[in-house]
Amino acid sequence: MKRITALFIMLAVILVFSFSAFALTAEEAHEKFIYPIVRITYGSGGGSGTIIHSLEDGTYILTNNHVISEAVRIVEEWDSEKQEEVKKEKRSVVYVEIFKYRNISTPVGTLKVEADIVAYNEDEDMALLKLRLDELIPHVACLTPKLEIAELQVTDKTIAVGCSLLFPPLPSDGILTRKNFLINSLTFHMSSAQIIYGNSGGGMFNAETGEFIGIPSMVPIVGWGTPITHMGLFIPISRIYDWLEEIGHEELIY
Repeated sequence: MKRITALFIMLAVILVFSFSAFALTAEEAHEKFIYPIVRITYGSGGGSGTIIHSLEDGTYILTNNHVISEAVRIVEEWDSEKQEEVKKEKRSVVYVEIFKYRNISTPVGTLKVEADIVAYNEDEDMALLKLRLDELIPHVACLTPKLEIAELQVTDKTIAVGCSLLFPPLPSDGILTRKNFLINSLTFHMSSAQIIYGNSGGGMFNAETGEFIGIPSMVPIVGWGTPITHMGLFIPISRIYDWLEEIGHEELIY
């Protein structure tokens, strides 16, 4: 019996080592999944965003259009040249909070920075922000390389991170449950990693590689407005790449 017990213990140790050898450390997981996630607010509303670029040319953040839509207004103004009222777009600054942490995972405060809306698309439900800040941000999401996009498959493990209910970034895990789900002729992927209000604009990640694979954007609603949180729909990275190229920001793809 002792020999059998010892054998099971040895096998368990080998298995634990085998899995942990390929797993991210706690610090690596925080740096890849949590630290690039920010809270975005404007007026009484808000949501999440993901830092995808921070170099000498600036710090850029991806989010959903519906997170910042109230900061864009169409107003009528008098055009003295045309001698008539014309419609003009007005974009307000939004506020981005970058979280500070102690002991790897304990949030202890935020750096709150103004950000400009660089581009947005209501139909695609995407927006790109640029911080009004000169210093670089150390933790940036690693985007899935174009050549690896097709490799993502149903049952792959996923991590969703966002400021649920506007709390500091909260991670939830699950698996990819469906690819290429069409809503209004637009492609979404689905994950069982739970998301809820406030997660919009945050990050969906490949749990194995730590790579950013999309933007959590919506959940199905049934009955009297009950969200089905384990059926989270996210904008896949392929659509994000297409949109960044369309708006002339290919430099953010790396």
